[in-house]
Amino acid sequence: MKLVKLLVSIMALSLNVYSVQAQNDNEPSMIAKGAKLYNENCGRCHNPRPAEEYSKKEWSVVMPHMRAKAHMTGKEALAVEAFLDSTLTADIRSDTSSAKNKPARSGETLVAQLGCQGCHQVKGAGGNLGPTLDGIVESKGMEFVLKKLKNPKFNNASSAMPRFPMSDVEIQAIADYIRQ
Repeated sequence: MKLVKLLVSIMALSLNVYSVQAQNDNEPSMIAKGAKLYNENCGRCHNPRPAEEYSKKEWSVVMPHMRAKAHMTGKEALAVEAFLDSTLTADIRSDTSSAKNKPARSGETLVAQLGCQGCHQVKGAGGNLGPTLDGIVESKGMEFVLKKLKNPKFNNASSAMPRFPMSDVEIQAIADYIRQ
């Protein structure tokens, strides 16, 4: 019985360490890598799930289980969790007051940092979980693209595209970049 209690304690501690580690891995390259892995691994077996379907705490429980099934390394699972975490705070920070003090980022930089190519083809490279963004401005119009970037679920309530905390300037920068 003591052995069972010890094992349960070790597992709980491991999950807490895993979750804390994921909180510290929010650098743009980790998020972009996580988006790519989410597309390549999670999208292979599941319909893409919107990140806000689960809380951060729930994702930290889901990820270790899915890591084993998807044959991901610990670092890969942390990257996926960092990607999911980066999308969870969007509703809290939907008023982009926190972005006002940040230096302006180019559309190309934002596409890389937000991991857009984890799910979408941009300039001929990227994932296939979401639609290709090459030619999207020409076919759907700039107004549609801007609205979609602000509120990904506006035309499709089941869209797995996350809402990122971006200023209007950043949204325009992404739209301008994918229009080129």
